[in-house]
Amino acid sequence: MTRGDFEQGLDRWGADLGGWPAEEAERARVYLATDGDARRLLDAARQVDAFLGELRQHAAPGHLAGRILARVRGAEPDRLERMLGWLSARLWRPALLAMLVTTAGFLTGMAINEPVDSALAEDVMTLAFSDLYAELEDAQP
Repeated sequence: MTRGDFEQGLDRWGADLGGWPAEEAERARVYLATDGDARRLLDAARQVDAFLGELRQHAAPGHLAGRILARVRGAEPDRLERMLGWLSARLWRPALLAMLVTTAGFLTGMAINEPVDSALAEDVMTLAFSDLYAELEDAQP
């Protein structure tokens, strides 16, 4: 067995030689007995396997698992299910909430029919833009 064969075996079947095919495992044991570098490779592969084994697994969200199972079974979700799935995505919730609040504010503003005092509006605009006019006058040569 060569180093490349041994590395391929580690990548393919892992650091536990019991999970290797019998012939390959025997060749790997002979290679390990003759090569110290192979033992270091095996130790490193065992550390990687231990690290991967410690990683916490998490379950897929319910809607995703349902969609995957439906695709495996060959059933396509109907249009309403797809639309509800699209609207319930986490990314769209804040955007939908912002649109709802903006629409409510706009409709509230439209519902209030108080006449605007034109003199008051003119005074507010004069105060708001007086600095701008002063800057423009200062900027002209």
